Amino acid sequence: MDLNILNGWLIMFAGGAGIVLWWLFRMLHARVAAAERKQAEFELYCAKEYVTANSMRQTFDTLSDAIKAVFAKLERIEDKLDLKADKP
Repeated sequence: MDLNILNGWLIMFAGGAGIVLWWLFRMLHARVAAAERKQAEFELYCAKEYVTANSMRQTFDTLSDAIKAVFAKLERIEDKLDLKADKP
């Protein structure tokens, strides 16, 4: 085999391998870009749709205060009924 033919085959092989590697790199880059877009969309969705821990805590505190007020009123009603029941 002539040295020029061997060099030609090596150059062709190296060129093919370079093309395959470039294609793999571009495919990987496209997948990473798509994943970043999906993550950004998900983060935006979460920011729009889900409540923060602070607002959830404030809501539960308000609800807890309202429930305590209802029970306090029920206690006062029960005390008044007990006073009326004790009268002859």
